[in-house]
Amino acid sequence: METSTKSKLIEVATELFAIKGFAAVSVRELTEAAQVNVSAISYYFNGKEGLYEAVLLEQLSPILQAIREVQKHNSSSPVERLTLYAGQIADVHAQRPFLHRFMFSEATNPTEYGGPIIEKHISQVYQFIFTALREGIAEGYFRKDLNVTYAAVSLVGILNFYFIAKQLVSKLFPLPEQGESEAEYVAHAFRVYLHGVINSSPPLETI
Repeated sequence: METSTKSKLIEVATELFAIKGFAAVSVRELTEAAQVNVSAISYYFNGKEGLYEAVLLEQLSPILQAIREVQKHNSSSPVERLTLYAGQIADVHAQRPFLHRFMFSEATNPTEYGGPIIEKHISQVYQFIFTALREGIAEGYFRKDLNVTYAAVSLVGILNFYFIAKQLVSKLFPLPEQGESEAEYVAHAFRVYLHGVINSSPPLETI
């Protein structure tokens, strides 16, 4: 019963917090939506703030799990590790359809309770990518003049911006309607990131 009550609160709180924002959601609204006693949030989470933190941790957990899974492949090259990680991003967002809302909200207007959690998780993602890029330079996979910091930040943005801005982007551009569009975007975006868009044999200029 205890587990089901906690799970139900996290489930309903995820949608309410994602759609309305932390400040706009009341304790009564949360408990009514979960159909539990009004004291349940204090009992299980020590208040609304604790529930919000629990929601964020639950939302972000697949990202760190993806990194841990990639790091198990100790023999893989830096390129392979980054490719494996990029390939899991679409799955992470599919598992957590509200994740992008929390990422955008806490990145642009961080709360006292959620900001540190987002920062901690993104920092671990950045460190994973930074390490792979630095190793890739040392092993000859990447250019020696690569700015590792900029490259790591760029990859984080490339892999997540689509999901954060998808609603707007879908109004402006003709996106595929099939269910695999997210995975296709991530795969294509990562290829562009790795290889760039410059043609290695550009057309000759006409005089």
